[in-house]
Amino acid sequence: MTAVKKETQMKSAISGLAAHDSRKLEKIFNLCREDEKKMTLLIRAFCEAYLIDNKQRPLKLRPLQEAIVVKTLTYPNGDADKHRKLAILAPRGSGKSFALSVAVCIYMFFNRFRDLIFILAPTEDQASLIFNYCYRHFADNAFLDGLVKNYRFHNKPNITMKGGTVLRRAPLAPSNQGQAIRGQHPTFCIVDESPLIDDKLFIDNVEPAIVSNKAPFINLGTPKSKDNHMWRYLYDDRYEDTFERMVFTWRDAVNPGRAYSAPYTDDDMAEKMREWGEDSIYWKTEYECQFVESVANIFNPELVKECLSSSLSFQEPGNYPNCVVGVDIGKSVNSTVISVWSTAKTDTENVATLIYLEEIGPKTGGHDIPYQRKRIMAISKEYGAGKLIIDATGMGGAIEQDLRVECVEEQIQFIPFVFTGGPKGSKTQIYRDYVSYIQQKLVKIPHPDNLEPQHAKLVNKWVREHIDLEYTMDAANKTEKIAAPSGKHDDYCDSSAIALHASLQMLPASATFASVSLKQTGTNRRTGGRNPVFATARRSHNINKRGLRGI
Repeated sequence: MTAVKKETQMKSAISGLAAHDSRKLEKIFNLCREDEKKMTLLIRAFCEAYLIDNKQRPLKLRPLQEAIVVKTLTYPNGDADKHRKLAILAPRGSGKSFALSVAVCIYMFFNRFRDLIFILAPTEDQASLIFNYCYRHFADNAFLDGLVKNYRFHNKPNITMKGGTVLRRAPLAPSNQGQAIRGQHPTFCIVDESPLIDDKLFIDNVEPAIVSNKAPFINLGTPKSKDNHMWRYLYDDRYEDTFERMVFTWRDAVNPGRAYSAPYTDDDMAEKMREWGEDSIYWKTEYECQFVESVANIFNPELVKECLSSSLSFQEPGNYPNCVVGVDIGKSVNSTVISVWSTAKTDTENVATLIYLEEIGPKTGGHDIPYQRKRIMAISKEYGAGKLIIDATGMGGAIEQDLRVECVEEQIQFIPFVFTGGPKGSKTQIYRDYVSYIQQKLVKIPHPDNLEPQHAKLVNKWVREHIDLEYTMDAANKTEKIAAPSGKHDDYCDSSAIALHASLQMLPASATFASVSLKQTGTNRRTGGRNPVFATARRSHNINKRGLRGI
């Protein structure tokens, strides 16, 4: 019998009249769980019968996704007395979270009675991702939608089947101390972005819940530092017999297999590697799926030095093309740094050139706010700046408001930038692209040999700060940050990073400065705002913005 015919038979068995016999379906599912080939047929048949992609076509999983779903739903070595424990690494944008949503949907379809499924993640938004995909799977198909008793998006969000099976989502963060999972006994547990969860929280709350029920336990994510449970599950010999290990890279993601397309191509990845550099921590972690040391340098020192140009010097005041001023306001013992950049287009790229640099330290105004404001505006006007972008993180409102007013008067676009931490924070995003600028040689600064001694000193500081700047993930994986080593500074780095962001505009503005706008209808009683609506095959479900994330 051909594979196509077997798949057709499987589709017939789980659709039509057979779909109404839940006990029979449960038997079919349990038989397939003993054999990965049979489970593959079941997954393909189910997707063809019930699920659709974003273009309303029958869903076809890519090989990477299908491998994840098959491993998630089958017993280890076909032994029904054992329960699957998986540690999965997959690259950014590969569809790994979507794959697990398909696994959850299939599991709930075949196990409608009294199961408890948990989706955990470091934040509410991250926990919502797989949950919202599951919601769409059910709501977009009339038959699946009819199996659901209730969709709940507030106060312990859940999807409850008419047979009693419940899907829950919850963040697992230091702020809530793992309360959602504590004392629970899930029959199926998924931890998304597992490498970002605090070790102590994980050990104290997740592992006991899993051990008590011997539940299938799936850990998923993109790697960060080595000092956490996910690294141990994957590479510590003590866990070799406990966890099955699946490690994918971008090379696995470019294969569409039976699917209509892949998330990216070989050419896309070649360009991405060119942008970031093969040695970049972002390339290594997000696409090669390699763990990095807890502390690593952000910039390649040799590439930083290659920014120096012997043909450049600081420029006298005047009107310069596409001029942007970036300001890092000194706080505590730090200096205020003002960097002025002019951007010109070459044959293929926009190249930013540092045309002036100034540091306001204790001997040149210190933290005298009026003096700083005066110098910032004077430099912006002298060089004909079109944009003034300022690090507004923790900055008092007075200077920001005064600068905003003066910029309006001078027709300068004023942009207050707030640095936020963590892997999804604005600082991580902006430095990810800053690494790309340097890697592609889009940043040019005058060589110190061309400058007067006081200016040469500033450029040397610029170089030294960039070489010293570190990526740090603490031992408990609680925080990810980009900062200078202890006792050193990153004022020149931050001033340049935000200015280059505004100059080269490689990062979409919505990612840092604005929220994504949504078409909305209805009223949110709690916030007074408007709620997005999804129209489904049978119902319209009003959900808030948090419920929408990740769809």
